[in-house]
Amino acid sequence: MVNYRDRLKKAQAKCVEKGIEPTRPEWLMLDLFQWQKSDYLMHSNDEMTKAHQILFDNAESRMLDGEPIQYIVGTQSFYGEIFKVSEHCLIPRPETEEVLLHFYKSVHSGDKVVDIGTGSGNIPIVLKKLNSNLEVLATDLYEATLSVAKENADAHGVDIAFLQGNALAPLIERNIKVNGLISNPPYIDNSEADLMDDTVLKYEPYTALFAEDNGYQVYDTILRQLPEVLLPGAAVVFEIGYKQGPTLKRKIEEKYPTVDVQIIKDINNNDRMISFKW
Repeated sequence: MVNYRDRLKKAQAKCVEKGIEPTRPEWLMLDLFQWQKSDYLMHSNDEMTKAHQILFDNAESRMLDGEPIQYIVGTQSFYGEIFKVSEHCLIPRPETEEVLLHFYKSVHSGDKVVDIGTGSGNIPIVLKKLNSNLEVLATDLYEATLSVAKENADAHGVDIAFLQGNALAPLIERNIKVNGLISNPPYIDNSEADLMDDTVLKYEPYTALFAEDNGYQVYDTILRQLPEVLLPGAAVVFEIGYKQGPTLKRKIEEKYPTVDVQIIKDINNNDRMISFKW
């Protein structure tokens, strides 16, 4: 039999051999057993239970193959909340929290707002939890992805209207008008795939990452449809790739010359979002 500390050291050694960050096994162990760091310290010298051995052995094998820990344990934290994730949706990133907060500060209690391309549903769910008086809708192209988002909404006890379809089509079909629109769409150009981490390319959904037309395809579709869904004064916020700000700003200004488009940087001083009022 082996104790938790020795088992963790063994996993860390395997990671070093494979060129994987040696911090990952500890993160895996804590998430897998739903422990805090203090729980590990308390149990580090205890013999591992048989159930924990089996669970960790299987998870370790998947981790060493490169699978993201979030998919192994089935959850990811976002804005202090826990969300179910699966291979059908992108793993929520910390950078998106900044985009969410900027949008939240741009809308008002009682507004009707929509998240386009919702993935796990993390953005609309947090918006609803921040202000229950917001009327929140969310769209996604894929039924399997919306299924994950609906599970998360149920788990968090919030009422979100989920609609399936491409870009703003589900809103247009229902003649829905909104006071705010947020989107973190696929925006990576296909040519940039060779610059990305193998674990992202192998496990996260390609359609949630990449877009045609140098990464601008989804933005262009949304922009074209905006007049059909936005109410006067509506807030629009897009998450963007760090190189996309000037081009996307120009596209918006050419299409809608009276709009004041702002490029906003994230905490790392990278261009992270486009923001404007309709």
